Amino acid sequence: MGGEACQAWSMVSRRVLMRRPEPGLGEAVVSLIDREPVVFERALATWEALRALLEGAGWEVVVVTPADGDQPCPDGVFVGDAVTSVRGRVLLARSSVESRRPERAAIRRTLAARHVRAVPVRRPGTLEGGDLVLVDDTLYVGVGSRTNRAGFAQVVRRFSPALRVVPVPLHKSVQLDSGVSALPCGTVLGYPPLVDDPSVFAEFVPVPDRTGAQVFSLGDGRVLVSATAPGSAETVASLGYDPLPVDITEFEKREGTIPCLLAPF
Repeated sequence: MGGEACQAWSMVSRRVLMRRPEPGLGEAVVSLIDREPVVFERALATWEALRALLEGAGWEVVVVTPADGDQPCPDGVFVGDAVTSVRGRVLLARSSVESRRPERAAIRRTLAARHVRAVPVRRPGTLEGGDLVLVDDTLYVGVGSRTNRAGFAQVVRRFSPALRVVPVPLHKSVQLDSGVSALPCGTVLGYPPLVDDPSVFAEFVPVPDRTGAQVFSLGDGRVLVSATAPGSAETVASLGYDPLPVDITEFEKREGTIPCLLAPF
């Protein structure tokens, strides 16, 4: 099934949280890649370009703004890790990385100002939004270094039985969506070296680029793809979608992806 056939399904929400990168972005966590210098000015410019692209496509972008006195959050721009929404239910994540937990304060205030209820993940559970991938009525949850079994259990209590909640043990990637993402009609794109068991997914299509498996559906058959993944863009096009390359190079230096820069709600 191609993009045109699934337009209505894909547009569950046209409202998204974003958070500007902070000057300390270079101190953001990296786990599986070498640390390279980040050019902050370029990161900010590409973030603004992504925001403009979304707004031009009809999305409402709500910017999470830290208050005076908030702790610095080098990873804060990756808002999709700190908060996630599934079928209109918002979860406020609890990272296993303690330095990332202060990110929640500004997100909580932003959502409260818009009268959006966010259910927090509670200790001993840990969970990051990047470990949740929804495919039709199945919610896949990566269980590994960022989301633990207690966090998974809270997802089950929150979404089952309306959704089938499936644990996906992770050994090759930090988060589930580091290696896979879902297109609107249920096809799962994946970069095989980062996927433990592709057979978990009913319809798995491999992509050739490490940065190409993490896509975002803009609506109307358009799909955001990293500009550093031209081969993956060709794969997306072959499936009937219109791939739109997006430059997020500075964020990729800190293991950032398009989905983790955005949090639809």
